[in-house]
Amino acid sequence: MALSATGSTVTATLLLVGAATAFTLAEMLHATVSWELSVALAPETAQGAYLGVHGLAQSAQRSIGPLAVTAAIATGPLGWTAFGTGIALTCVVQHRLVRDRLAHPPLSVAPVTVSEH
Repeated sequence: MALSATGSTVTATLLLVGAATAFTLAEMLHATVSWELSVALAPETAQGAYLGVHGLAQSAQRSIGPLAVTAAIATGPLGWTAFGTGIALTCVVQHRLVRDRLAHPPLSVAPVTVSEH
């Protein structure tokens, strides 16, 4: 996104399409992973509380997100670079916090093979 302001029209268009594609993929992964983590990490007796915190995080994202994007737009390429770096660092921290709690791949639904039917 930040590099789209530095090149020609064709380069900017290609970079913006690439950024939009990456953003869409990241949104799809975020929706899947955040839901799975809110269920997979919750003890059976506290799933409601975990889902409540999951909902609270979405509300915070909807409140802070527009302000963060506006700040990134206002500061130009440097703002977008800082915004992307902040998101990447947050992802790394979250990964490190949960990776040891997931000893085996969590699934919301029990795995079933075709031979079991």
